[in-house]
Amino acid sequence: MKKIKQLPLHEAQKIAAGEVVERPANVVKELIENSIDAGAQKINIYVNDGGQSLIRAVDDGCGMSAEDAQICFDHHATSKISSVEDLPTVQSFGFRGEALASISAVSHVTLMTKELSAKTGIKIERSQSETKNIEEVSCASGTDIIIKDLFFNVPARKKFLKNEQTEWRHIQQLFHAFCFDYQTIHFSLFSENKQVYNCPPVTSFAERAAQVWDDAAARNLITIEYTQKNVTLTGIISNHQFYRYDRNNIYFFVNRRWVKNQQLGKALMKGYLNVIPQGRFPASVISISIDPHEVDINIHPRKQEVQFLHPRIVEQALQNCVKKSLEQNLSAQLKKPVQFHTMPEKKLSFSSEPSTTQFSTARFDTNPQQINIAKPHFEEPLAPHNFVTNLKQSPFVEQKELAVQQKVHQESDENFTIIGHYKKTYILLEKEDGLFIVDQHAAHERVLYEQFKSRFGNLPTVQLLFPQIITLQEESFERIQKHFLMLEQHGIGIEIFGKNQVVIQSTPVHLKDCSMQEFLQEFSALLEQHEDLPPEEWRKALHERLHAQMACKAAIKAGDEMTYEKMRSLLHDLYKTENRFTCPHGRPTGWLLNHDELERKFKRKK
Repeated sequence: MKKIKQLPLHEAQKIAAGEVVERPANVVKELIENSIDAGAQKINIYVNDGGQSLIRAVDDGCGMSAEDAQICFDHHATSKISSVEDLPTVQSFGFRGEALASISAVSHVTLMTKELSAKTGIKIERSQSETKNIEEVSCASGTDIIIKDLFFNVPARKKFLKNEQTEWRHIQQLFHAFCFDYQTIHFSLFSENKQVYNCPPVTSFAERAAQVWDDAAARNLITIEYTQKNVTLTGIISNHQFYRYDRNNIYFFVNRRWVKNQQLGKALMKGYLNVIPQGRFPASVISISIDPHEVDINIHPRKQEVQFLHPRIVEQALQNCVKKSLEQNLSAQLKKPVQFHTMPEKKLSFSSEPSTTQFSTARFDTNPQQINIAKPHFEEPLAPHNFVTNLKQSPFVEQKELAVQQKVHQESDENFTIIGHYKKTYILLEKEDGLFIVDQHAAHERVLYEQFKSRFGNLPTVQLLFPQIITLQEESFERIQKHFLMLEQHGIGIEIFGKNQVVIQSTPVHLKDCSMQEFLQEFSALLEQHEDLPPEEWRKALHERLHAQMACKAAIKAGDEMTYEKMRSLLHDLYKTENRFTCPHGRPTGWLLNHDELERKFKRKK
């Protein structure tokens, strides 16, 4: 009995449609790409019900003749290539001739199109791959295509669609990608007949970001431009002060084509290593220009994935670009990347009478009896947390400390002035472009972290007077006991004590007050999370976690007193440290409140 039979063409097209059309966003992508290939300068997208009931694309491109409009729905009908030899250098989006055929197989389609030189256009209505109506109509030049009731005839596919909000988010992300990639095109997006985005042409990635992202993201962007071994990267990335909780604001473009590539994502995150907190993600738009012969865009039917001939070169260029751009951005805030510049010494003049035009070191309280005005012979030292306490210039600083100040100042040649210590937590620095605030704990944590990394294997330990017995879950115990040697290399003396129990005999000096129960639980989770990593990468991840924890316990805490000498020394050490703009956990070590922003706060500038 014959079991194998050929499917009818209309059924085969429904199945093939799955390669191109999985959700409404795929339809939107195909329609926008066709509009761009047609040379459109203005593209309007209309969506209802997350694209399930309506998707409409209107453009002012070159349009189609009546003959082309009728054949464009046929399988493998394309104007983009003439033979397979054209694939390596194809620059257009579509070339297989599958999109419109696949879309019309699973929806109701209405197409109206007209060439610029034509007097009238043509209207074609199709459903389930069959033409229902053709007529001549009066319409504007370009193409207007309407997709209704997606997957109406494929219930099995339709039930796998997500809710309306999820499908809408996918369309939004796709729309953002095209806006970034084609800055000279005017894009508009409508949902439920309301305009959500209006993005006129711009001249830079940053300007486009201001149109499609929120203000917080747009204010914290760094423009990048980098070339390494015939790989050119341009675009924008967020600085160390801004991050997201998902990857939705990360875009990669390869030769003007939006792609998704896990290795590029990993390279990007390596550039942000120890810059943003773990589990957080930057906002970035990175355009990669490379020889078309060194990249294959045909490994997936939707052409969203690419394969590089030399992937390591591209990934290394991306990592170096991000890391270098972040370093340069911070150096711009701290002014000079190598050495400091001396600021001229100035003396504070104190008046014996309050001045109506000038603030001395005063506390800003509502009760007039609590306001203390600094005078030449003030009897009490100023509070260290006072906002405008100038430790460098105050007459109450001891002569010995002034001498130390001058010595350190001459040695480091710094270009900032320490003006105060706020809440015994933040060091206030006066700079040319504003007020720079340093978190003493985060800064010291970063300094210690780098020191612990350099002294690995030779950490001072302390023997516990009362060894700590820790009970673990069975699976955690089995994981950890395989790595006792690794823990001992970090100064943690550990032995088996009983069933699912270990005893801690010694710890590094800086971990003596740390909860080893919590540490071992985190260590077990780390082993589980990275169990598929190669041994060297796994070992590196463990080192970083332990060093970060040690640095956190040993660092100066918020609320600790700091002398002028200690503050100056900490800042000097921080400046010589790699990745100095965040602590090991990703918190920023400092923030710049620029002069223009201060002026606006006090209504001096609009």
